[in-house]
Amino acid sequence: MPSELRLQQRETFYLRDEVVVNNKLNRAWVVVHGNVFDITPLFDQNSNSPKKIHQLLLAFAGKDLSSQFNENGRPAYRISKDGVRVPMFPPVMIRNKSTGHYWWNDRSLMIGRITAQQRKIRVINNLTFQIQEITVCEEDTVADIQECFLCFNQDAKKYTWRSNIDRGDEAADLRLDKTLTENGIVYDRYPPAPIVWIFYQIPLGCSGESTENGSKQ
Repeated sequence: MPSELRLQQRETFYLRDEVVVNNKLNRAWVVVHGNVFDITPLFDQNSNSPKKIHQLLLAFAGKDLSSQFNENGRPAYRISKDGVRVPMFPPVMIRNKSTGHYWWNDRSLMIGRITAQQRKIRVINNLTFQIQEITVCEEDTVADIQECFLCFNQDAKKYTWRSNIDRGDEAADLRLDKTLTENGIVYDRYPPAPIVWIFYQIPLGCSGESTENGSKQ
């Protein structure tokens, strides 16, 4: 994609499965050469009969449209039987009304990139010994993974995340601002997935039993 589309802040990375499920009128994403676009603002949520060109774009929501673009991120064109140069994928002509830009060249619609490598890890709760296998992006920091893990355990951020159960010192604690690889948990394509241990930390000044919630952990 053109260099002007590069995000200035730290990029957000997504699994392809995360894009696939965003295929509805009220939440529509597409991928173009690894860039993830949220095209939801292009659709009139109050319209019962969107324009045909918008209907066509919506039909491709959740999909990878890279084949409709050149390597430089510009739309691919063909010559019609009448000798007219036309886009191979007509919805590339749709503009974002808020900015006036074509959606595929609109910085405001680009929300992140597809991960270069998805990877699995097994998260084991040292308190309950429950095991949850999850798939994350190679670029995710441990803090990002904690955020994702909240859907399994709402207290995920109250745990200390460690790579080794045999060591109780801080050297085994994972750095929240580092990725798994940067924390020494390297990617392995073959099962079983690497293990990350989580240890519940009782807040200072509190005693007694921990406040484990009843959600899936």
